[in-house]
Amino acid sequence: MANGNGATAAEHTNDVVLSVRDVTVAIGDKLILDKLSLDIKRGEILGFVGASGAGKSVLLRTILGLMPKQSGTISLFGVDVDKASDADRLRIDMRLGVLFQHGALFSALTVLENVQVPMREYLDLPKALMDELAMLKIELVGLPTDAAQKFPSELSGGMIKRAALARALALDPDIVFLD
Repeated sequence: MANGNGATAAEHTNDVVLSVRDVTVAIGDKLILDKLSLDIKRGEILGFVGASGAGKSVLLRTILGLMPKQSGTISLFGVDVDKASDADRLRIDMRLGVLFQHGALFSALTVLENVQVPMREYLDLPKALMDELAMLKIELVGLPTDAAQKFPSELSGGMIKRAALARALALDPDIVFLD
């Protein structure tokens, strides 16, 4: 049985929302992650610190399924992502927000439209409601309201990060990944 955000009753008895077990990732001949294991519990804030090239972004991309792993398992909300059905994967993806290292905003879209991308992909909402929700997220991250109609090329680096954060928060995710 799921609650309003898609959480199952089993999740409430087990606070682990992300489990990584013995994950190994290599790029070519270079071993990046070697049998890494970790658990992240609901409400926990975890940061990874390391030198450039240490594997922080590789770990994030592997968890998100954007980079292949050689071995190991990754479970989100109690579901092994390698064995998840398309429907389960969709439910998981809707519960994740991601802010990539360089913002990854679409250059041909305004800030408002960029924030609405996850809404358009996963929800069936009227345009007026998407506009209102996107403006709430834009204001939440401290951007001025006039930034909504600007394109990424018209923003400072800090404003790009905040716009990308607004997009990461668009669906009120259970987990937010910040690269």
